[in-house]
Amino acid sequence: MVAVDFTASNGNPRNPNSLHYIDPSGRLNSYQQTIIEVGEVIQFYDSDRRFPAWGFGGNPFNGTVSHCFNLNGMPNGSEVEGVDGIMAAYASALHNVALAGPTLFGPVINMAAEIAGQSLTHNDRSKYFVLLIITDGVLTDLQETKDALVRASDLPLSILIVGVGGADFTQMEILDADNGRLVSSTGRVATRDIVQFVPIRDVHSGRISAVQALLEELHGQFLSYVRAGDIKPRNLQVA
Repeated sequence: MVAVDFTASNGNPRNPNSLHYIDPSGRLNSYQQTIIEVGEVIQFYDSDRRFPAWGFGGNPFNGTVSHCFNLNGMPNGSEVEGVDGIMAAYASALHNVALAGPTLFGPVINMAAEIAGQSLTHNDRSKYFVLLIITDGVLTDLQETKDALVRASDLPLSILIVGVGGADFTQMEILDADNGRLVSSTGRVATRDIVQFVPIRDVHSGRISAVQALLEELHGQFLSYVRAGDIKPRNLQVA
């Protein structure tokens, strides 16, 4: 699953300085680069290679800012075909969505959690879900996001966050929870850490590989889930 930040802080997509600028020369922007680099690795763990893809913080020209809209512009069904489908839906959305705000993660995390939870509702414990969030901004709903992550920590779900641009990503480091599990507003402690955050500027500096940095914790998060549920590895799929 992929969620792309359409808040106005990204800059006008028609401006070459925008983080959403589509370069006619074919040079990829940070969003495109992340989708391809991570998607080309993750897709091989998905049997049908159909991915739910959303945008958040934008106005899909219907007069209402949405914090979880289908990237493909379809009213019913958010799935697209493969990494190429994500890239095409993203490029199309830039022509059909007005950038707005604020930056809220809660709705897309809750949507991903709902999908992950549905598999358990149907007694299907053979799937594990991964949500990739690409963002440039500072969260407006930090506590709501922490609450959503704590609720989702019982589900077969991991969340990879890539920060693009030069914003202060201190909040993302908090969500990453490397220094202790998240605590909700009601005092509930997360069952496990389900978030990995990487700022793309560290990748561009050559200090780290985007894919390596994003996926280095994923196997541990996955194993912590299956071990807690005593789930045998036979016939397990990543979705």
